[in-house]
Amino acid sequence: MIERASAEEKEYILSNSIQSVNEGTTNPGIIKEDKAIEIVTSILERGGYHLVYRDGDQIAGWVLIGENTDYFTGIKHGFIYDVFVFPEFRGKGYSKKLVQASIRDLKEQGFEEIRLNVYSSNFAKYIYKDIGFKEMQTIMVYK
Repeated sequence: MIERASAEEKEYILSNSIQSVNEGTTNPGIIKEDKAIEIVTSILERGGYHLVYRDGDQIAGWVLIGENTDYFTGIKHGFIYDVFVFPEFRGKGYSKKLVQASIRDLKEQGFEEIRLNVYSSNFAKYIYKDIGFKEMQTIMVYK
């Protein structure tokens, strides 16, 4: 079952956000807990919210969604900031269901376009492509 997170669930998610934030980076462990909480809190303060996937009475995972603005055009769009499923619940299609629920929710709010950011090495990239997301840009690094 996928629903908007309750106040109690928000606290639980926030306390586990370090796992989610670090898993989505190219250098797991580089982001410290206080920074992870700061990142998630700032999105929530701007109107973002979590949808949770429950497996029985346990939270199996969540997605953090909200609004973002294109830097160049100023056009607002829906944004999927974070998708996380606990390791013991993986392989059951929960991530895909969370993303699909996010798309429905954001479309209902009137967003014509929904975006997300994923590192090129993240296995979830293939889930997003399967759902219908298309690559839009490439960020490159030189060290």
